[in-house]
Amino acid sequence: MNLKFIVCGLEHSGTTMVSDLFREHPFTESGFECGVLLCQSPREFKSFHPYCDHMEVGWGITKDDLNECCDTDHFDEFFSRLFSKSNILSDSTSQIIFDKTPRYITDLKSVKSKLNLPTIAVIKDPRSLTLSDFKRSKKTYEEIDEWYESWKQSKISYMRSGYVGYQHAWNDNSCLVIRLEDICFNAKATVNSMFEFVGLEFKSKYLDLKHKRFDNTFGTSISVNSCMRFMEELPKHIQSKVENDFSEFEHWFYPF
Repeated sequence: MNLKFIVCGLEHSGTTMVSDLFREHPFTESGFECGVLLCQSPREFKSFHPYCDHMEVGWGITKDDLNECCDTDHFDEFFSRLFSKSNILSDSTSQIIFDKTPRYITDLKSVKSKLNLPTIAVIKDPRSLTLSDFKRSKKTYEEIDEWYESWKQSKISYMRSGYVGYQHAWNDNSCLVIRLEDICFNAKATVNSMFEFVGLEFKSKYLDLKHKRFDNTFGTSISVNSCMRFMEELPKHIQSKVENDFSEFEHWFYPF
């Protein structure tokens, strides 16, 4: 059993929703973010934190199993060993396994040089990203201006690293860039294109999200609210600041 495709994109950009959609297919499965393709060799992975720490719970393997998986110079062999040992995969009928690791987008050219697999790169409007990060900060709206000023520079730096990956994806025929907003506004056609790209048959019932694994996918079906929430919940002056401060990422702003 081999890895079939990759899902990546900036954190909080919709990669979990995309993963949940793929897992609606009866023969498709994935563990939690693996991240091994950020290493130069699988041998580095057993001490590659925090990703190696996810493997016991996220992929259902023991530390001894992980050591054995890492005892190779070949990434395809790493995944083959991982899949044979994973309790998550052995308990399912899955035949098509993917790796959803958001951070792959920050070094996508290198990731693809290790395993050149079909790759879905998910992108989300910076205003929506701002709201997602603000909500996770647990700050109050009275604190949002101070929070924004302390947050924006590190986010811009992170997005610049991701931007290089998206540029690679836009120019690589083995990559498909998907906007979260397109999933929300045109779900059937957009999700069908994702499934078709990785060689899977799509059925409309998969849009119901009946097998969600994580709580950060809102609701039990796709809704425009998940990408338009910022319009009501992010103060207008912060929206304007984002449009100005993040203007270098013009391709990410969705033309609502």
